Amino acid sequence: MDRYTLSSGETGDDRAARDLEIVREVLDGRPERFRELVNRYQNMIAGIAWRSGCRREDVEDVVSEVLLKVYRNLHQYRPDHAFSTWLYKLTANHVVDRSRRMKKERGRTEMPEHLQDHAPVADEAMETDERHALVREALRHVDDRYREVLHLVYVEGLRVDETARVLGTPEGTVKTRLMRGREALKKVLMRRNPEHFSS
Repeated sequence: MDRYTLSSGETGDDRAARDLEIVREVLDGRPERFRELVNRYQNMIAGIAWRSGCRREDVEDVVSEVLLKVYRNLHQYRPDHAFSTWLYKLTANHVVDRSRRMKKERGRTEMPEHLQDHAPVADEAMETDERHALVREALRHVDDRYREVLHLVYVEGLRVDETARVLGTPEGTVKTRLMRGREALKKVLMRRNPEHFSS
């Protein structure tokens, strides 16, 4: 699932301007225009949910929940940043909150079997399905704060400054969590699978 795709010939600035136009129209009393935002971003929301660990059968529910939350909170959007950044942050926070609730209910949250592994410890020697599976399993044991940053940077491909904006935290905090997240992931891998991961 892609984060989102630009229409043919549409630049990032074009998209941001168009999004702002639609938001203003919805807030000005044309709620039917919200459908265009749904069409533009439902795949991005689904992708964030899937790669963050939501079960396949839960992704559609997450998309619906997020879109309802977006509609109800659209008046809180400020055009200081792109709408897509605001939506990404809202979605990421919703998925994290939902994951915490599900953990309380089920005891643990499943990570998707096909989570693309971009963790920094995954070097060329880890290009086997077995090692990818070990990394996915290890991510379950990393603190939520660190796993969230690792996911945004190494799975979603966001830069540190973009990740900071999405999470509403300083860049220094993101860098610290990345460093600690990598260390935590490495420790889990070495402790659980010493035959595959050594210091």
